[in-house]
Amino acid sequence: MENREYRKVIEYVKNEIKRGHIHLEDKLPAERVMAEELDMSRGSVREALRTMENMGMLESRQGSGNYLTGNLNKAFQESISMMFLLKQVSYSEVNTLRRAVETEAYTLAIKNISDNQIKQLKEVLESMQTVEIDELILRDKEFHYQMIRASENHLIISIMDALEEIYAASVEHMLRSVSEQTKNKLVLCHEKMLDCMIRKDEDGGRKAVNEHYDLLESCYHRKK
Repeated sequence: MENREYRKVIEYVKNEIKRGHIHLEDKLPAERVMAEELDMSRGSVREALRTMENMGMLESRQGSGNYLTGNLNKAFQESISMMFLLKQVSYSEVNTLRRAVETEAYTLAIKNISDNQIKQLKEVLESMQTVEIDELILRDKEFHYQMIRASENHLIISIMDALEEIYAASVEHMLRSVSEQTKNKLVLCHEKMLDCMIRKDEDGGRKAVNEHYDLLESCYHRKK
């Protein structure tokens, strides 16, 4: 399919959104309708919609039609994963990006976090101190998941979600190969993050986030 025809379908959907005819989770017009309005074959429209689905823009539901989902971080996640497999990016580079984004997410979370979210983070942290390695990996993921969502910044959340798969793999790789002392240091970083969040200590919290990523970074370099 020519790029021009693919772009026609994209622009059609964007214009329908701008005009208020389509909203998130709405069903898109039928392929026949779009083909007639765009003067394209139904096959070309169908191929364009399939591409949009692969990008996370929409979801095709069997027997029902195509729905606008806006899950665009899906495409970013797949791109990052492929770049990692092709050795175009490394754990260290993903770590650098997450460090920068999470530091800002922490600043926002301090301002926006609710008492209930604080309670959830406390529960996760308490469990991190006694669990075995498999459970610790999951608890680390859950801690960052809760904290990032407390930022209430949808773009930050989407970026961090897209990086989550590689980040989780890097943390697992690190935790399975380091000493108990290093694991304890990692848990301590989380304790500092939460303590500073409760006390609204932004500078101390950002320092704790950086200590966490410094620890991961040192493990990456040690393995080279």
